[in-house]
Amino acid sequence: MKRVKYFAGAVLFVTLALGKVNAIRGLDAVLPGGEPFRDRQGQENDLLVNGDMEELPFYWEPPNHWIAGNWTRWWMGSVIPEYDDVRDWRPYRYDGDHAQIYFWYWPTAYTAGIYQRVAVQPCTFYQFSMYGRNHSDPGVDHHARIGIDPLGRIVDDPSITYFPPEFVWSPEQTFLHTWGLHTVTAESRSDHVTVITYVSPDRDHPPYDTFWDAGTLVQVTPPDGRIPGPSDWTPDGFITNVISYTSSGQLTIEWDTTEPASTQVWYSVRTPTEPTTPTVTLTHTTYLPLIARWKLPDFYTPADQSGGTHHQVTIQGLEVGQIVDFVILARRLVEYSCLTSPSDFFTVVAQ
Repeated sequence: MKRVKYFAGAVLFVTLALGKVNAIRGLDAVLPGGEPFRDRQGQENDLLVNGDMEELPFYWEPPNHWIAGNWTRWWMGSVIPEYDDVRDWRPYRYDGDHAQIYFWYWPTAYTAGIYQRVAVQPCTFYQFSMYGRNHSDPGVDHHARIGIDPLGRIVDDPSITYFPPEFVWSPEQTFLHTWGLHTVTAESRSDHVTVITYVSPDRDHPPYDTFWDAGTLVQVTPPDGRIPGPSDWTPDGFITNVISYTSSGQLTIEWDTTEPASTQVWYSVRTPTEPTTPTVTLTHTTYLPLIARWKLPDFYTPADQSGGTHHQVTIQGLEVGQIVDFVILARRLVEYSCLTSPSDFFTVVAQ
């Protein structure tokens, strides 16, 4: 497990007597009250555990904080807000019966939030969404946002001093006295990501109330539908055993990768000005590695982010005699960075 101590502890000068603050535990650790961390949520497609604050009970942390199960509090600086569940005198939640709340009644505002570490597939795009709500004087900017750490690092102390540059953040949005949706998308660069909420209100306008509810983390398609292209179009041998065959206006392409990867085919279709007769009989074991007339493609197949080492796509709607130029891309993790490898360039005549 990659463990990086990027959140340093700080001496806290607060009026609350905290005593010793527990550091974050690993995913196999046990929460106060005996509630274990879990690595997957039962709800289909959503990878968060207790993203809606309804699945697990809130647990206690000193001095008198209540945190939604499987979430962990964090703060920056000397002000630690009070964390709590919904109460009769503070009943706001987006849905269900519970929401994570933290608040502060004095002029010096807090910088704080909650986070969760989640197991994911490397080099895959994920979208973290959560509804937020902010209470204070009219016009006060709470600088509310949510983020994803693509490296999925572990926070060793709830008192943090900075955020690493790899964090990907949503735009700042303050939703005063109403619920609003925060959303951010990032590509994982590890087998875990860390999702986090962040609020840092302008000072001198207390009280400051923050509410979070109905969070989700789901796999999404890459931006513009394409996996990131390679920095070098020279094949490196990662993609092997390419075969293609055409029949009834369809082109089927199969290939292997030397390890699990996200893959996609980029292609162009052109109609020859003169009749084209293939010089080789096209079968399911034949492909034509021709680079002539290649240009960046006009189309792309859906990105396959399911992993695996054997891959297949079918391109439909072709006419007999049309020429398909294509290249295969495969993206995988290399030392906490995502690398895209290209295949050779291929040209096939539709049958």
